[in-house]
Amino acid sequence: MIISVIGFGHIGSVIGSVIASQNNFVYGIDKNRELLDSFLDKKIPISEPGLQELVSSKIDKKYLCLTDKIEKVSESDVVIITVGTPLGENNKADLSHLSATCEELEPYIKEGHLILVKSTVPPGTTRNVVHKLLSKNKKNIDVVFSPERLAEGNAIKELKTLPIIIGGLTDDSAERASEFWKNTINVETIIVNSAETSEFVKLANNAWIDLNIGLAHDLARLSDNLDLNIDIVEVINAANTLKKGSSNVNILTPSNGVGGYCLTKDPWFLYTLGLESGLELSTIKSGRIANDIMPKYCANKITEFFNKKNSDFSNYKISILGLSFKTDSGDIRFTPVLPFIKHLEKSGFKKLFIFDPLVTENDLNKINLKLNNDIYETIRNSDCVIFMTAHKEIANLSINDLQNNCNKNALIFDGRRYFTKVEIREIVSRGLSYTGVGR
Repeated sequence: MIISVIGFGHIGSVIGSVIASQNNFVYGIDKNRELLDSFLDKKIPISEPGLQELVSSKIDKKYLCLTDKIEKVSESDVVIITVGTPLGENNKADLSHLSATCEELEPYIKEGHLILVKSTVPPGTTRNVVHKLLSKNKKNIDVVFSPERLAEGNAIKELKTLPIIIGGLTDDSAERASEFWKNTINVETIIVNSAETSEFVKLANNAWIDLNIGLAHDLARLSDNLDLNIDIVEVINAANTLKKGSSNVNILTPSNGVGGYCLTKDPWFLYTLGLESGLELSTIKSGRIANDIMPKYCANKITEFFNKKNSDFSNYKISILGLSFKTDSGDIRFTPVLPFIKHLEKSGFKKLFIFDPLVTENDLNKINLKLNNDIYETIRNSDCVIFMTAHKEIANLSINDLQNNCNKNALIFDGRRYFTKVEIREIVSRGLSYTGVGR
């Protein structure tokens, strides 16, 4: 079987290389020649653990071919579309890339092709955009939507283990897609009623996550402002022991904000869809607002601490540990750490030192930012150490390390490290100051 993956970015590269690892031949097709060359030159263009090694291995074994020639689709049995759908004007889904891709694909689509759409889209897009554009010449093709639900940093494993949701334009196309996924990567499939249902599943998943984190952020900010010695992490851990329905309450953990390609845009797709239907989906909007304010909120907490000492912040050394938007991932797409840094700079902090061992050079070049290579050099003589992720190397930084390298009474800001109560007491006993999000 020959499979073409259209869009060899963060999702397409994982899907294509995993399918190729099961001895299927895959064309990884992308117009971005620089991206493909980076994979070929082993420059790790995408920060996903194990991905470069898997891609290189499958290329070497002739199961994976990277190309910018879209006509290779005509040699395929199955076409998987994973092009991006960014946030457009008025918070609508920008489907221009998807539409343009379908128009380019159309001349090479054959009778009997199975088309699998993985790009996140509003309900109705697979039927009214993808199928309409690809079937201009009334080709007998099967078009199916299967939402991408992979988490950055764990995408390869999740593709092999998470159930794949399938919604076809016909029952036969859904069954055919189900057999494809079972045969290629041996994963469980869940067939839903329609492509529209499947499209809605992805948006529902991300709306729940975003709203849940937004709730945690609101609770954390309230905890800070009550000044009653309430630790929101302790509150959440206790609250989550309550059984509700078939599972427990599950409030997620607050942090310095929400980032990544999906959570920052997908809820807006739903909200805008609601407006177009005459509905104000207030909870969806509230979740986005609650999460977007966190970078500035965290920066203000640090500013307030130093305001008590000196109104001139220019000579304070600030060490930021973690640039990516989540722990154990080097992905910096829409990371809340970048606006956090801008807020600090706007407040007058000039000596900012940043460390993140997982961010690739390719990504750094895009944002024109230089990182420190040594964590101890980063925190040496620091007046404030900010934990924005808890990558292994960052989480392994001991309290002794903080005491021995930082200045006396330096502020330890916990944005995503989640120190325990015992550790917090130890930090304070060593002559350091501590604060966090809701802590």
